[in-house]
Formats: sequence, C-alpha cells, structure tokens
Amino acid sequence: MGIVQDSIDSMNPQGLSLWCLVLPTLFAILGAATYLVTLASHMWTRYNGKDGQEKLKRWHSQDWGDNTPLSVQLPAFRGYLITQPEHFGPLLKATRFLSNKKVMAELMRDVFGTPPRVMPLYLGDNSGIEAKPIQGTSVPEYQRIWNSQHADSAKYLTGDALRGLAARFTSILSEAMSKADPHDPADSGEWVTIEDFYPWWRARVFAAATTALFGPHLLRLNPTLEQDFWNFADSIPTLAKRYPAWMAPRAHAARNKMLDNVKRWHAHAREKSEYRSCGDDAPNWDEYWGSRWLKVRQRWGQDTNIMDDDGLASEDLALAIAWASSANANAIPMAFWYLIEIYRDPSLLSRVLPELENAVKSPVSPGRDEPAAFDISCVLSSPLAQSIYAEVLRMRISLLLNRCPDKKDHRIGPWILRKGAYMTLSTAYIGYHGKAWELYTDSGRAPINEFWAERFLVPSDKITPPPALAKVKAPTERPLDTRETSEQKPRFSTKHLDGIWVPYGGGALMCPGRHFAKQEMMGSVAVFAHYYDLEVMTGKAPPMNDKFYGMGAQQPSEKTPVRIRRKVGG
Repeated sequence: MGIVQDSIDSMNPQGLSLWCLVLPTLFAILGAATYLVTLASHMWTRYNGKDGQEKLKRWHSQDWGDNTPLSVQLPAFRGYLITQPEHFGPLLKATRFLSNKKVMAELMRDVFGTPPRVMPLYLGDNSGIEAKPIQGTSVPEYQRIWNSQHADSAKYLTGDALRGLAARFTSILSEAMSKADPHDPADSGEWVTIEDFYPWWRARVFAAATTALFGPHLLRLNPTLEQDFWNFADSIPTLAKRYPAWMAPRAHAARNKMLDNVKRWHAHAREKSEYRSCGDDAPNWDEYWGSRWLKVRQRWGQDTNIMDDDGLASEDLALAIAWASSANANAIPMAFWYLIEIYRDPSLLSRVLPELENAVKSPVSPGRDEPAAFDISCVLSSPLAQSIYAEVLRMRISLLLNRCPDKKDHRIGPWILRKGAYMTLSTAYIGYHGKAWELYTDSGRAPINEFWAERFLVPSDKITPPPALAKVKAPTERPLDTRETSEQKPRFSTKHLDGIWVPYGGGALMCPGRHFAKQEMMGSVAVFAHYYDLEVMTGKAPPMNDKFYGMGAQQPSEKTPVRIRRKVGG
C-alpha cells in the first residue's frame, strides 16, 4: 500500500492532468470499437442477403458431409449442429435424458422479457415435464412450471376443448369474411389486382385467431394490437441475439408495447371475471378471458408466489406468439403458402377446390345476412388436402430444435456430447435432405426442393425402407409412385417419415398445439375458398425471408401480386 501511495504522491500535477485526459479517451475508444464490431456483426447477419437454409446446407455438406456433429455459434449460444438423418428421431424422443428447458428459459428472458426476479421459476425447475417428478428433485408442486405448461396445453388443445376452439375460430373468421368492406376493392364483386396478398390475408385471420383464444377484449382494449403483434414478431430474431436496448431500441420497444397490451387486458379481465372459477365444471369459454385455459394459467401463475404482473404478461405474450404451434405467427403464414400453392396451379386447384367446398354446411344465400357455417372434418380427412398441408410445412417451417443433456453426458453414435452442451437440429436442413427423402421424389420427377402435392400420399401394399433411415427403423409404408395403376387409392401418412418430417419437433416435447394449427390452417383455407376467387399473377410462390430462418414459419420476402374477386357474401 505504501509503494502505491508513494507512486501517486510522486506524480506531478501535469502527469495527473494527462492521465485524466488519456484514460477517458481510451475507454471511449474501446467502447466505440466494441459497439462497431458488434454492430457490424449484426448488420452482416441481418442484411447479407444470402439464404440461410442454402448457406447451412451447402456449408455443412460440402465442407464436412453428414458424418459428424459440428460445433457452431448460433445467435445466442454455441451448440452442436446435428445433421445425420438417423440421429434426428432418437434425439427428439430421448426426453428422459435431454430437455429444452435451458433454451426455453433463455427465450423467456431474452425474447419475451421475463424479469430477473421471476427467472428462478424457470431455471430452478429440474423436475421434468411428466406428472411424476424426476427422482431426486424437490421442486414444490405449485412451482413445477414445465409440468404445468405441458399438462395444461395437452388438456386444452385436444379432445372436446380442441374441437370447440377450432369451431369457434372458423365461425368467427366466416362471420368476418361474410361482411364486405366498402373500402376494400377485393369486396366489390369484380376482379381486382392486389399488389401484395400476404398483408391482406393475415389482417383477416389474425383477429379471428386472437379472439378465438383470448376473447374479444384483448383486441378491443388495444386497437393497434395487430400491428403491435407483427412489429414484435419481426423483432424476435433481433431479441434472440440478446442485443441490449441501446443497440436495438425498436425491438425492445416493440416487445414493451405488446407487454403493456397484455397487462392492460389482464387487469380488465381480473376486474370483470373471477379467474379462479376455472375448474372442470366451469364453462370452456369466458367473454373476458377467452378460453378457460387462460384462467387456469392466470391462477397457476398467481399461486407460484413468484410470478407477478410482469411475469404473467411475459407468459401470455409467449402464448400469443406460440400458442397452438404459433397459431398467429406460424399458422397464418402457413395458410398463406397453402393458398398460394393451390391457386397458382389451376390443375391442382381443380382437384382441391371440390374438397374444400365440401366443408360448407350452410352456404351464404342471396339476401341472407348470416355467414356460412363450416364443418372441416372432411378437409382434415382428405388425403390430398392433408398431403398439401404436410408438404407446405416441410418446405416452409424452419426451426432450430434444441436439446441439452442436463443430467449427464449423452452418447450419439460414436460421439459423447457433454452435460450442459446444446444440441441443435434444423428442421429445414432435414426437410431438404436429398438422401433422407430420396424415395419421396416420384422417382426423381419431383425434386425435394420443389413443391409436390402428392409427396405424402402412400399406397397400402409394399414396404420399402428409406436408405438414410434404414439403420434406425424400417418404415411401414412407402411413397406413392405416380406411374402406379389408378386402382390404388392413395392415403395420407407421415408414419414412414419418423425423424425427417419434424415441423413440430418430436417426442414428448412435440408442439402440443399442432392439432389446432392444422385445423386453423386448413379451416381458414376452406373459408377463404368459399368467399373468394384468386389468381396468382406471377404463377409462382415468392421466395422465403431469410431473416426468419430458424424461427418457425417462414414469411415471404417479396410482394405477391394477385387478382381477387369476392364470390359470395357482403
């Protein structure tokens, strides 16, 4: 201490003045350099213009092949990129040894704004998702958030609850589309040109999907909710990279606006309706809370003694994005791709349209004000309509499925992945894997990088295992060959695609809302086809927006000009 003091005392005033100038300047230069390097990295990732899917496929297959896991730096963490087709199925099913809890907790914090005081609820729950806690854990039942989310979503997105939710969505959408907008040229009854079909489409479906789950008051209390939602959805890739507010002010502002919207709705719903009245004998739907599921979530969160208003808002913001396999952020774009694929091909449309029209149970008649009623069960069971649905998801869902061995090291083939390491599986990578899909290309006439409506249709006789997956599990079915005789009635199936058709993930962590997502997607297409005619002017689907690679449903990167005409209603 004496040496330090002597050195300070020996400095002359001029030296002290010099250091007072130099040190702040050095810190400023270092800070600016750090900012510029980080900003340059962000701008390169955001605006380089190359397609992420093609980069990933070309980079790994050309440089490394499919023979080894590869350590890569992803937006928010470093992980092992798994690309061997035979490993996808087993890894996704190994939920006893692998979880996505770590990634989900970080997403709640970084993307959905869960405050630090609430994060221990997510990070401290090591008891698993099953009803019986993992042996050796001691998390109180009222704080087992992963089990609660898993059990409740399964309960309210299946069976009678699912059917009621899907019917409500279709009814709300039909009622909205039955009313012509005098300010919308598309409702004039004449053929008109719309410069970009996607925003026109999503504006009409968003309100129906939101009202079906959350009730009417979330939208009523927040008139700008739709635009706020899409502003936030567009900001998710930036938030996932963990940029602080001073570097990404728009992204953070978009999230805060949505959180304020949810908190405003929560406060109103709590004032008007008792959320604790949510037992099995309570109505399945409430004007203020929407689905009974929302009241159950509110009660559970309040009873944790950790959740507060901010934490509850983050929870329901995540649900607004991700419910029913992202009913808004995923199902709306996927229904867009479904419409574009069938309406750009007149021969395909002529086959699909009669099946969609079968869903109309009480069509709109001249002079009637009532909207058409729908029963989409016939569409959901149609082999061709389902095959188009599965093909659209294969091509346009891009997720990075993350798993982590949080108990001990995990063996995959000849390799051992260390405890705590991330494993990442790209659905877009495996969905376009040439060898894995080799038998599903109509003998080469339908390349895997092109849309083929019949790719998921199978006959019922012979068995042929795909070579890429033969070591894992021989499939029970083979794909349809269009050269086969017409007597063979095809049927829809994905059972033979274990581990390579994974738009919803796999195993116990598979998206619990996948059933509603399918019904929303196909139901909205059936409703649209009843009220409107459509022509895709370019005759082709637009390219996908690389910004959303790994984030779920891919959105179009270019405008989609169409000709449209109202057929009935209004």
